[in-house]
Amino acid sequence: MKTLIEFYVNERFDDLSAVMVFRPERAVFLCCGFMPDRAARESIAEFVASFREGAETEFVNVGNRSVETLFKKITETVEKYPDCAIDMTGGAPTVLVAAERFCSERKTKSFYYDDIRGKFRNIFGMEGQLSAVQEFRTDVRGLIELGGGCVTGKKHSEPVSRADIAAVRRLLDIYGAHVEEWNALAEYVQYGCRHYYYEAEKRAFSAPSAVINNRIPLKANKRLLGYLEEAGAIAELDTKGDHVGFRFTSDIAREALTTVGMCLELFVYMSAAHCAHFDSAEMSVEFDWDGAKNPGFDDTTNEVDVIMTRGLNSYFVSCKTARPDTRDLYEIHYLAKRFGGRNARAVIATAADLSGEAWAIYRRAREMGVCVIERNDLRAGQQHTAERILEPKWYDEKPEQV
Repeated sequence: MKTLIEFYVNERFDDLSAVMVFRPERAVFLCCGFMPDRAARESIAEFVASFREGAETEFVNVGNRSVETLFKKITETVEKYPDCAIDMTGGAPTVLVAAERFCSERKTKSFYYDDIRGKFRNIFGMEGQLSAVQEFRTDVRGLIELGGGCVTGKKHSEPVSRADIAAVRRLLDIYGAHVEEWNALAEYVQYGCRHYYYEAEKRAFSAPSAVINNRIPLKANKRLLGYLEEAGAIAELDTKGDHVGFRFTSDIAREALTTVGMCLELFVYMSAAHCAHFDSAEMSVEFDWDGAKNPGFDDTTNEVDVIMTRGLNSYFVSCKTARPDTRDLYEIHYLAKRFGGRNARAVIATAADLSGEAWAIYRRAREMGVCVIERNDLRAGQQHTAERILEPKWYDEKPEQV
């Protein structure tokens, strides 16, 4: 197959996923009913060329969706490019029925993407080529590019070395077990670093065990700090008297203990990044909607706390240490569909007991199909969290409070 024929449906997953897999010399988009604007055409052409140097892109205006008109345009395209195949992954039912009839009558190579099995399936004449196709995978950056955007940066650092992974997992085990106490500790350590003593070179911290921030008392949780020392996140802990001192053992530990909300993001990220369930995972992903390489003040940009991929499936996670509201649900639901297509799942992760404290919000998430990771899931651990994202479960009725 040198030429890939697509029925343009303005759904980038349907329009471009086969391009990523087969890397054709040419992609022809039959536009039934409407043509994409110039910016969309240029973006698609750039995407096609990114997978094969010199690859061409054509857009053919079919006009109305009558069978006669469609047959005519397909015939012209197939005769022009005889070494072609037709992807029938997306499109209006009438268009696909007509196209399948054409392929059957003219013995034209054709295939489609099977959402259930997660692979491309043969319709006619593609058995050999499809059998040679390995299971498709993409990373987070490729996913955002498939959606028409461009990753522009990241807000937080991530553990990168194998030595870091074990230490961060121990830290997160403590976070999950004591999630309801964590924010108060992080606020105290953050305030202490800013207003008392922190030596960056030695990662040394020292502050009174009780401080006041805008009339709000903040106290050191000495018991929790002891657990963190046992886990190796901090060292040289001294809680005698009315002062607290210790040393952060790594930059990632310092960031986790001084940035309210980061541990929740890190917990979800680590649940996905170092298990066998996902192909890729990235944390605090910042991206430009239209793929601009040099984003400006007027560009549309977003940040998603954690994004994971698995084959052509993707998972967009919004992390909220406090109780999320309906706006949070709609935002992550929209971003998941906009950049992940119909195979994307929106996830809301919160340190709150959402099902117990805000049943109306929890029920709205369930009705929208937004996966909920709440306090009890964090307590159950990182493996449980990864499995819950893959196979969401919702309560049918508000659980009884213990």
